[in-house]
Amino acid sequence: MITLKELCDYARVTRRTIQGYEEKGLLKSVSKNKMGHLLYENESIEQVNLIRFYQSIGFSLKEIKQFENMDSEDFKKLMEEKIVTLQAESVLVKDKIKKIYSLIEEGTQFPWKE
Repeated sequence: MITLKELCDYARVTRRTIQGYEEKGLLKSVSKNKMGHLLYENESIEQVNLIRFYQSIGFSLKEIKQFENMDSEDFKKLMEEKIVTLQAESVLVKDKIKKIYSLIEEGTQFPWKE
């Protein structure tokens, strides 16, 4: 068992982040210690890291909560759709990078300005 403070330290998140996950039903404390501090299973660190990963690839907390009710086929399909979305975003980012390189090479800041 670990305390809320330890969970925050290990997962590198704030107390407010953990509280938000609890409010959405994504994380749950298991008890309190004798000083009244919330206690979590050690596995909660991995849960928080996984939630943060899903957020980093564009899922909302509400969407992440729905993962619990998905069977493995639906989850796999959703992840495959996310791959397609991220690949499309990657193409757009690469195009922006190419445009920036072009501007650097041309020395152009504002082409409409003399």
